Amino acid sequence: MTSGLRREISSAATGRPIQDVIQTDAAINPGNSGGPLLDSSGNLIGINTAIYSPSGASSGVGFSIPVDTVGGIVDQLVQFGKVTRPILGIKFAPDQSVEQLGVSGVLVLDAPPNGPAGKAGLQSTKRDTYGRLILGDIITSVNGKKVANGSDLYRILDQCKVGETVTVEVLRGDHVEKIPVVLEPKADES
Repeated sequence: MTSGLRREISSAATGRPIQDVIQTDAAINPGNSGGPLLDSSGNLIGINTAIYSPSGASSGVGFSIPVDTVGGIVDQLVQFGKVTRPILGIKFAPDQSVEQLGVSGVLVLDAPPNGPAGKAGLQSTKRDTYGRLILGDIITSVNGKKVANGSDLYRILDQCKVGETVTVEVLRGDHVEKIPVVLEPKADES
């Protein structure tokens, strides 16, 4: 039985948010991940992906990726033989660090010059000759969508495609800049 729609969970492997999952009370036993979630008419509505079980048993709350999301992934698998996810090519500070600064957004720790953000001119956090920290750019929006934290950034990028040019708005010092960035595939996906 479906008990909730449009839920969000975090990937155990990467910590990235997985959006719009279906919450189900159907038992998801070990080995069932990747299996179908069917409605009462036998129609595929999702792919089982995770279970939250306080007891560690197979009972608990299950989560499935909706079939509409799976469709886009299957198209990529057929076309490229793999799933390609677009990236900015940055390392960013933990959300708590940015909150301590009293700002909202994603602080760029590193934007390697050969990555998409580095090529576009996003600035990394660095130290001056005296060892003082000089903050890098703080990403506040992408394509006009507010970025308050790392999860927001992942959510927005998951809606984009490799090769797409996005407008990244950053707080640089005391002024705002809009920088076009061409998204690239993750290095292990090229």
